[in-house]
Amino acid sequence: MNAAAGSSQLEVEDLRVRFTTPALDLTAVDGVSFRIEAGEVFGLVGESGCGKTVTCRALIRLFGGSPPSAIGGTVRFAGRDLATLDERAWSALRGSEISMIFQDPMTSLNPTMRVGTQIAEGLQRHRGLAAREARAAAIEMLAAVGVPGAERRHLEYPHAFSGGMRQRVLIAIALACRPKLRSPTSRRRRSTSPCRTRSSS
Repeated sequence: MNAAAGSSQLEVEDLRVRFTTPALDLTAVDGVSFRIEAGEVFGLVGESGCGKTVTCRALIRLFGGSPPSAIGGTVRFAGRDLATLDERAWSALRGSEISMIFQDPMTSLNPTMRVGTQIAEGLQRHRGLAAREARAAAIEMLAAVGVPGAERRHLEYPHAFSGGMRQRVLIAIALACRPKLRSPTSRRRRSTSPCRTRSSS
């Protein structure tokens, strides 16, 4: 996907996200607009509960078991209107072009899969690597994010890692396919959720 001449890597215009239940009608994000250029680090700052994580999740339409009742506004990535994507196109885009580093590694990692396998599966799906190549790349990613003994620890399960090391595993998963846009989320009270874009050069 190549951006049109003069366009930003990510363009968000009047983003609105609404959740509706029998007991609640909540607009979690109301009229958010911003642009991120290739190679730029962009910080989304606000108090806990102000809608930073919902904004990031809305960019990739990934809400788990609590989807919103309505999403409005326009989100363009590399010149492409993301509202036009079907689920197959989203599956191809997530992880390869856009990734998110979730704030709770214990619930984001699959407890029944070795961490190396969880890194390797995205490499096999999005980059077409063979199993042996993906395994080697997963070990390299674990070492790159500072996990000691990556050659041995890629065979371990998430419960064998400390909270900080599990977070590093999530970072390795998010960066493995070299996505153009990486978005971590934060749970600090006065927090910043920085979105980083990779230059195409």
